[in-house]
Amino acid sequence: MKKIILFFCLIFFLNNSFAETLNYKDLDKLSKINSFVDEKGKSYPIENIENKKNSIVIIYNHGSTNDLKKDSCKKNPSPGYIWQGAVVPAILKLHNQTIKNNKILIYRVCSGVKGISLKIMKKYRKQLKENGKIELVDEFKNLKRQKIILNEVEKLTSLGFENIILSGYSAGAWASLNLQSRFPEKIKGTIAINPAFAGKMHQWKKKYPEWGAFRKMQVDIMNNSQTLNALVFAHNKDKFEDQETLSFLKNFKDLNFIDYSDLKPTSCTWADVDRKMESDKGHNIPQSKCFTKYVEKNNYFVNYIETLF
Repeated sequence: MKKIILFFCLIFFLNNSFAETLNYKDLDKLSKINSFVDEKGKSYPIENIENKKNSIVIIYNHGSTNDLKKDSCKKNPSPGYIWQGAVVPAILKLHNQTIKNNKILIYRVCSGVKGISLKIMKKYRKQLKENGKIELVDEFKNLKRQKIILNEVEKLTSLGFENIILSGYSAGAWASLNLQSRFPEKIKGTIAINPAFAGKMHQWKKKYPEWGAFRKMQVDIMNNSQTLNALVFAHNKDKFEDQETLSFLKNFKDLNFIDYSDLKPTSCTWADVDRKMESDKGHNIPQSKCFTKYVEKNNYFVNYIETLF
C-alpha cells in the first residue's frame, strides 16, 4: 500500500506545474520591483489600469550581464541601458496601442538572478563526462529566470488579465520562448529579440561543454512541444546565437523567423546603449536609430500581435 501511495505521489510531482517544481526561496525578493511601464519606461501602479479584461499585457524580460554573476536590474533604469533592465524602445512604443479593442500594456520583469560558480560548473562538466548528460536543476540561471517569469504570468492572470504575451532580449528572449512552448494555454505568444543564454557560441560549443549540454536540453524541450507561437529576430553577426544556431526554431509552423542581418553595425547602436555595436563583442542588436524604425516600417510587432487575437 505504501508503495502505491509513493508511486502516485511521484506521478503528481512530475506532472505538477513548472512553478511548483522549481522552488526558489528568493522569488519574492527578486520580483519586488516588477511593474507596468509607460512609453518612456517609467513605472506606474496597477491601480491606473481601468480595464484589465480588454488589455494585452506584454511582459518584457531583460538579458543577462554574465551567466555566472547576478543580473543588475534597477527600479528605474536609465533610458537606453538594457543591462540595468531597461525595456528596448521598440517594445515601449507599443504602449497604449489598440489591437482589436484591446489596449497594449507593457510589464517589466526584473529577475536579478545569480548564476552558478565556476566550481559548480566543473562539477557538471565532470558529470557530463562520466554520464553523458547533466541533471536539470534550479542552480542554472535561466531556470531561475523562467520560474520568476512564470510566477508573474500567473500573478497577472489571477488579477484579471486574460491576454498575456512574453517578450525579451537575449536570455530573457530565450526564457520567454521556452515558457511559451510549454504553457501555450497561459501565454498567447512571444516576441524574442536575439534569444540566447549559454554564453558566446565558441564557449558553449567548446570551452564550457556543460553549458552546451544544458542548451541542448533546453532546445529538446522546445522541439518536443507541439507548437511555438513566436516572432523571433536574429542577426548573423551575433556572437551568441545567429540564424544558423537558431535554425531549429524555423521548424515550428506558428513561428515567424526574421533575419535582420541587413542592418549594419556601423549605422546602428546596441539595443538602447549609446555606443557603437562594433565596439562590443557580443550581440549585434541595432536599436533605437535602426531596429525600432525597421520594426515599425515593416509593422512586425503589430502584425504579429493581431494574429494572436
